[in-house]
Amino acid sequence: MIVASAGQNRRVPVFGALDAVTGGVSARVTARKRGGEFLEFLRWLLEDVYADREHVYIFLDNCSIHHTKAVRQYIDAHRSRLTVIWNATYAPNLNLIERFWGHLKRCAIHNYYFQTVHNLERAIMTAVRKINRQKHHPLRLHLQTMQTLLKVA
Repeated sequence: MIVASAGQNRRVPVFGALDAVTGGVSARVTARKRGGEFLEFLRWLLEDVYADREHVYIFLDNCSIHHTKAVRQYIDAHRSRLTVIWNATYAPNLNLIERFWGHLKRCAIHNYYFQTVHNLERAIMTAVRKINRQKHHPLRLHLQTMQTLLKVA
């Protein structure tokens, strides 16, 4: 008798950015999670997603791929338009995108069998689009509440 099993767990590298003003999520699935792919993501954010913004502030953790020579050179070359705020080491609770990743894992991909990596990638991007369409999603409301409090303060 042959029993079908799920096989080996596969990971799908995803880079994401959570807009602290709108609560929207920008994400890209990549083949690998290395400095080069992160640099492509950073360029995409600055040149495509936020092309209309005069200045972009990005909050980064201290992952080694954020500190490669090419990434540092890109950040330095775009200082007039890009400011990086470095998160404290070992403090993911201070990074709002971590809340989104937790939500994604719990609600979109946890305990599901996707059969192919392509199906997993599609489920991730579907979850991102769903959050972006839901203006009253709890993650977005939290960000809106923070913005309101900052205006009052």
